[in-house]
Amino acid sequence: MSNRAKKKRNKSGKGGRRKDSRFSSLNISMIDQHKRDGSKLVPPLAQIPNMATSSWSDHHMPEMLWAVLLSGVLERRHYLEILRKVAIHCRSWFLIEDDEIAEEKSPDPEVGLNFSIIVDQTKLAEVSDEEFHDFIKIPLAHPSGYAALRPILLINSLPGIERWKKYLDEEPTEHDWNTLARVTANVLDHQSEASTDIRWFKVIIAIISGRMRFPASFEERLEEFRLFPDKGDMRSVRPSIRSMEMSLRRSHTAEWIEQYWEQVLRDTVCIDPSEGEGYTFKETEIDPDTLYAARDGVIENFRRNIRAERVDSRLDSAFGLVLYALGILEEIGMHRIHTRIVGALALRSLAEVSITFRYLAKTDSPEMWQSYRVYGAGQAKLAFLKIQQTHGDLPNFLDESTLHSIANEDIWQEFVNIDVGHWASSNLRKLAIGSGAKDIYDKYYDWSSSYIHGNWAAVRDTNFVTCHNPLHRLHRIPRVAHRELNSVEPDAIELVNEMIIVLERLFPGGEKVSPVTLREHEAESTTPNAAQDSDSTNE
Repeated sequence: MSNRAKKKRNKSGKGGRRKDSRFSSLNISMIDQHKRDGSKLVPPLAQIPNMATSSWSDHHMPEMLWAVLLSGVLERRHYLEILRKVAIHCRSWFLIEDDEIAEEKSPDPEVGLNFSIIVDQTKLAEVSDEEFHDFIKIPLAHPSGYAALRPILLINSLPGIERWKKYLDEEPTEHDWNTLARVTANVLDHQSEASTDIRWFKVIIAIISGRMRFPASFEERLEEFRLFPDKGDMRSVRPSIRSMEMSLRRSHTAEWIEQYWEQVLRDTVCIDPSEGEGYTFKETEIDPDTLYAARDGVIENFRRNIRAERVDSRLDSAFGLVLYALGILEEIGMHRIHTRIVGALALRSLAEVSITFRYLAKTDSPEMWQSYRVYGAGQAKLAFLKIQQTHGDLPNFLDESTLHSIANEDIWQEFVNIDVGHWASSNLRKLAIGSGAKDIYDKYYDWSSSYIHGNWAAVRDTNFVTCHNPLHRLHRIPRVAHRELNSVEPDAIELVNEMIIVLERLFPGGEKVSPVTLREHEAESTTPNAAQDSDSTNE
């Protein structure tokens, strides 16, 4: 194989997607498919000029409320038959003569296509009484038609509601709210079976009324639409229906739809799936014996490597970073924070400590070890000086004496520079790349940093839950107790053990430090007597 072919293969493998992810089949753009625009990475679809988004569930599904109710109450074959009959009957509302085609106006480029060839709630309020009568008698001919459509009378803002009341001639019940919620749940996903069926109805109306024209090559697909869902490969037909329906929408959302969502939010209660949950603290899975044995081993190796120098930046920094990491790991486990928000903060700190240590070990130059140490002393000096200019009570966590001691430990602070940049004149990402630790950065840094900074994603993840009332459009409500997260202990142990290995490479010759491990759970075993009884029974 040529070098060029090898390079091409390696490049394609580098950005390849993980095969064992539950999301591996999703059609999503990867990071390298985004375009950098300043500090933003813009996905491919967002790069298309004049792109406008359109929400099925928020704006267009409510317009088809009558069909939504039928699809949620009746069997599929029954409601599809009703939709087919309505389409055939109502096509006459939209038929145009050939000489009218030339008079049709092109869409306003500022507004886009405002497609109104739809048998939706707005259209049904506009047609004549005779036309509405001919429409409504089709679903009401079904034995369950009245019950299926009755919840529509709950909606105060529904266009033409008086005609609906006249023909249904029933008062809605409290149970109808449950029906409305249940049928809505079926169509919130724009790709669900019920949603696709209703969107097919919108498409077929436009086709059979002559409002859409297709080339001869589209004949087979049109036949699949006509005989939907009994003809063609649905893996191809259904996406085609959804794609076409997106071009058959009103450009402006009717005012009544916003009022509809306001009413259903006001008249129905939130369903909190976290209700009854409390705060739980899981016991650590870290084996304390291995944790403290590792710390003792690191300290013993430190003592073996002490030299006569008063300041040994390499020794102090290397062993200090590992001991600091072990301290974080101890607090993660022994204080039972491994599934809490603070556990994510601790993992983020461990990731940075690990990358910093790997970079120092990779360069392993006296200048870098000293730069790391002096930078820390400068930060202590900076904090100390700010305290001297602080009036009133000091923050409780600050220890003025400790700051002064560290700032002056190696040299009088009047000779200590304060570096307001980075100790290596770099950033953590560059340090990770330079030390071969980019995998650690990619795995642990970005998401755990969200918890450090209180980004919306972390706030949403821990303290909000999705309301289970479909009429509330999957909005968020506060959790009774903030969410228990996945344990960070396995990841934290891995980072710490890798740091110990790096430390032993820097200072070889000492006794090998045993790794920190998780507890070993005793497997349930069958007693000898029970096993004998089982054998006897089988015989």
